[in-house]
Amino acid sequence: MVLAAVLLLLAAFLIYVLLMPLELVIDSYNGQYYLRVGFLARLSLEKDPVELLRLHLQVFFLNFYWRPSEIQALGRKKKHSKVETRGVKNPGMTLTQVRRILSSFRVKALQLEIDTGNPVRNARLVPLTFMFGQRTRQIRINFRNRNFILLHIVNRPINILKAFINTKN
Repeated sequence: MVLAAVLLLLAAFLIYVLLMPLELVIDSYNGQYYLRVGFLARLSLEKDPVELLRLHLQVFFLNFYWRPSEIQALGRKKKHSKVETRGVKNPGMTLTQVRRILSSFRVKALQLEIDTGNPVRNARLVPLTFMFGQRTRQIRINFRNRNFILLHIVNRPINILKAFINTKN
């Protein structure tokens, strides 16, 4: 009975991991830059009073903070000796697989607001941005000296696996 309950919980967790949303949000207007993996984890860039920025990893209710200088110091300590291996080389991913994986991502929100600082150049860019974002108005030219981007990309691990497996080599 206990084994069946543990297997059922493990199967439910595996299904959740395959179906959970992966979100990448870049919002320079509100200062939010994060990658969220369902409700399991969130990795965000934050302002830091000591350095320019820091990484904030939140796993369930645990918080971890890293600064770029700490990450670079960790990278310098490890030295790996290169071992030559002979045999069949791994071809890696083909261009078709990369294209299919990239096409599995969905853009939920994209807004781009640009100001070049030159009113004449801004006026010349207005018809061009009107052609690209005629219905959605995702690209705008402003004359207020304000530049920002909002990009919200979503995917699920099951979509990435389907795109990786279903490609013909």
